[in-house]
Amino acid sequence: MEQRVNDVGGLPGMTIRQETHPATLHQKRVDALYALLTSPPVSAFRVDSIRRTIETNTAEDYRTLGYYDKWIRAVRSVLIEQQILTAAEIETRMNEIRQRPVVDATAACVNP
Repeated sequence: MEQRVNDVGGLPGMTIRQETHPATLHQKRVDALYALLTSPPVSAFRVDSIRRTIETNTAEDYRTLGYYDKWIRAVRSVLIEQQILTAAEIETRMNEIRQRPVVDATAACVNP
């Protein structure tokens, strides 16, 4: 059986950063999006779908993408796979968001 990209236990050179840090706005948004999509009344998919999708990353993506980047890519893939949204709908919305003026994300946060 071929070793999957996520099966890195015991491999040399693999270290886990164990220090804690405050969650970034991006991380909070990924967590919130995931919670909204997996909880009733939406219940669009389950964590198994996300894990399966993350495990299909290329070795390069798995090694270089951050934890939350892997999750948000997986959420996108599962939304398309489940035919909840199309790739074009997601890209259109992302383009709209990219056109917004950049605002200091911490300015509106009560507890950044």
